[in-house]
Amino acid sequence: IKIALIDQCFKEKKRIVGELLQPGAVLSLEQMGLLDLLEDFDAQTVDGYALIQGEQKTTIPYPNHYRGMGLHNGQFLQKIRASALANESVTKIHGKALHLLENDRQEIIGVSYREELSSEIKTIHAPLTITSDGFFSNFRDDLSNNEKTVTSYFIGLILNDCDMPFPNHGHVFLSGPTPFICYPISSHEVRLLIDYPGELLPRKSLLQAHLDAHVTPYIPESMRYSYDQAIQTGGFKVMPNHYMAAKPIIRKGAVMLGDALNMRHPLTGGGLTAVFSDIQILSAHLLAMPDFYNTDLIHKKIVAYYRDRQNANANLNVLANALYGVMSNELLKTAVFKYLQCGGNNALQSIAILAGLNRNHYSLIKQFFTLAMFGSYDLIRQNIAKLPQALKILFDAFSIIKPLAKNELTVAAVINDYFKK
Repeated sequence: IKIALIDQCFKEKKRIVGELLQPGAVLSLEQMGLLDLLEDFDAQTVDGYALIQGEQKTTIPYPNHYRGMGLHNGQFLQKIRASALANESVTKIHGKALHLLENDRQEIIGVSYREELSSEIKTIHAPLTITSDGFFSNFRDDLSNNEKTVTSYFIGLILNDCDMPFPNHGHVFLSGPTPFICYPISSHEVRLLIDYPGELLPRKSLLQAHLDAHVTPYIPESMRYSYDQAIQTGGFKVMPNHYMAAKPIIRKGAVMLGDALNMRHPLTGGGLTAVFSDIQILSAHLLAMPDFYNTDLIHKKIVAYYRDRQNANANLNVLANALYGVMSNELLKTAVFKYLQCGGNNALQSIAILAGLNRNHYSLIKQFFTLAMFGSYDLIRQNIAKLPQALKILFDAFSIIKPLAKNELTVAAVINDYFKK
C-alpha cells in the first residue's frame, strides 16, 4: 500500500477544542495499538466529571478502570503526524488539495493539489481518496448533502497553575444562564471554555460583558487568581460551535471522516471520540481487503463504513446537542444536577453514554426521558402547584430530543437502504 498524505500546514496548530479525549476515544486508540500517541507530551489523566451549581457540588467517576485524557490538541496532532510519517509507505506532500478528480462515470480517481511555494497544479491518482480536512472542509459539497448550523460560540482561555475544585476531572459549571466547562490540558494548564449563545460572532465588548455578568461571579475561589490573570492578558480565542448531521453522498473512490463529515456541539467533548471511532471502523473494513486494486470491493467497504459509523456515533451526536439544550433550560438543568447527584445507576448509565462507552441508542433515549420524568416528579413532590412546570419539563425534553433523534435515525435509515441495494 502506498499512501500520499497532503496537508497545507504541518506546523503545530493552536486550537481551543479537541483537547479532551473521553474514555471511548482512549479505548479506540488502545484497540488500534496507538496508545503511545498519548505519551511524552504532558497529557493529563481525567477520571470523571464534577458538576457545580451554586454551592452544590457532585462528582461522577468514569465506569470501572476507564479514563479520559486532557491535552494540547496541536501537540497531539504532531504526535499523530510523526507516527504516520515514520511509516515507509507514507509520502508527505506539503501543499493544498484543490479538487477531486473524476472519470467519465463521475467516480473519484484522485485529487489535484498545489505544493507550497509553487504555482504549478499537480495531480495524484489513487483507488481511494480519504478526506479529513475538518469543519471548514473544501470537499464537503462534493461528498455530502450536509447542512451546517452554528449553535453557539466558545470563548477559550488557558488558566495557568489553576487549582480546580476536583483535580483530574472535567468540570461543568451550571450556575449561570449558559454553561462553562474546564479540564486539565497539561500539568500546569487548565482549559476553560465558556459558552456564548447565538449564531452571530459576538463583538469583543459583548464578550467582556458576558464574562462579567455570567461567568466571573461563578468562578470558584481556588480558580479566581488564574482566571483574572487570563482575562487581563486578553488571550482568549473564540470559535463557532456547529451541528451537522452526516448525510454523505456515497461516491465510488472517496470517503469522508471526522468533522468534515459530521459535527456536534463540543460541550460533551465527543469530537475526538467520533473521529477515532471513524478511523477504527474504516481501517477495520479496509484492512480486511486482500488488495486495493478491486475498486468495487473498496466501494462496498466504504458503504459498510458509512453504515457502521452512523450507528456508532449517533449517541455522541444526539447527546451533545441535547445536553446543550438541557443546559440552556433552567428547569431541565436543575433536574440534571439532582438526577446525577443521586449517584448509583443514574450517574453510571449517564456517564457511560457521555464517555462513549455505551453506544446503544435505546439507552440514550431511556436515560433522557428517565431524567425528565425524575425532574417532573421532583417538582410535584415539592408542591402540587408546580404541576405546570413539571409538565413543561416533559414537553421541553421531548422538544429537544425529537428533532435530533429523528435527524440521526433518518440518516442511518437512508444509509442502510443504500447498503441493501
